[in-house]
Amino acid sequence: MVNKKGWIKIIEAFMSLIFLLGFLMIIIGNHNASEVNSVGVENSITNILNAVETNSTLRNSVLSAKLPSYSDNTSFPPDISYYLDNNSFLGYSCEMGICSFEDNCPIYSNIAGDVYSSEILVFSNSTYYSPRKVKLSCH
Repeated sequence: MVNKKGWIKIIEAFMSLIFLLGFLMIIIGNHNASEVNSVGVENSITNILNAVETNSTLRNSVLSAKLPSYSDNTSFPPDISYYLDNNSFLGYSCEMGICSFEDNCPIYSNIAGDVYSSEILVFSNSTYYSPRKVKLSCH
């Protein structure tokens, strides 16, 4: 029983190392989960905006919308609103604004947390030239 203090110090050091590693694993795990979420939201925004650019129905709806038009208004084109609701990243609320390409196109909302936003310019279809800015924000 002479070396009892030595074994207690070894056990204390081992336990502190386990606690430290556990703490680091929790922090690293949470950080990676938030990165995966942000990549998913950004991909969702990119896919929605690409669809507005390439889908002739959505594109024509953007070009014919009254300016400014926001997704929370009843005057917003219903086909774009439907597409936005069905293709937004799960667990996130997305809002879209259509305005003149010179305007800032602000989207006002009480937002708590991370906001992901992107915008595109839609200039024309085969018969109509009317440059528009389409801004999409998800939170």
